Amino acid sequence: MDQPFSKQLCELADNMGIALYQRFTQVEASLFLRCPLVELENLQKKRKIEFIQITNNQTEFFGYQLIDYVLTNIKEKSSPTGQPSTSERILCSKEVQELTGLSRTTIWRLERSGKFPARIPLCSTRIGWRYTEIQTWLSKLK
Repeated sequence: MDQPFSKQLCELADNMGIALYQRFTQVEASLFLRCPLVELENLQKKRKIEFIQITNNQTEFFGYQLIDYVLTNIKEKSSPTGQPSTSERILCSKEVQELTGLSRTTIWRLERSGKFPARIPLCSTRIGWRYTEIQTWLSKLK
């Protein structure tokens, strides 16, 4: 029997620490997606994110709907902050978060489990990731 969710979606949910059928209010969803509530409402109006209509004025989201939206955005992003991509470029933590749409904690969990490229120590207080390794990881998500 076919599984209702992809293995990738299930693994990402586990690494983020949420259940696929966990329900989120609009405010919780906007915090989860790290976007303003107005932007989330615009996504709903444009039908770019799935949601559950509870009443005329109230909508909620299942965890799998939010994760599916995150995965869709990961696949659509190609370069961080419009900067030119070079094979030797090192990305800082913030750039990796923007490029992948994942939080620092989720990146750390994926990295610890061997499912994300390893960080590179740049000095005693800074780390980075190779741009090409992040691009390779993103391309495997497609």
